[in-house]
Amino acid sequence: MLAKSEIHKEALNLPAHERIELVVELWDSLVPSEIPIPDWQRDLIRERLASLDGLQPDERSTPWEAARQRVFSDKT
Repeated sequence: MLAKSEIHKEALNLPAHERIELVVELWDSLVPSEIPIPDWQRDLIRERLASLDGLQPDERSTPWEAARQRVFSDKT
């Protein structure tokens, strides 16, 4: 079996499209329960979900044009 450092070295020698394929295959091989989620991320998700409580469905989303403007505006 190859050592991680050898695999890493070989992977970096692959063409870009093959490295991308490898990343996708590795990502797809993960089971959700194997992916650690830090407490701060769990807390943030809970806060964001709580902020949606009591809102009407149309208040929970943003129309595409408004989202597009926000995403592609020069303002940061």
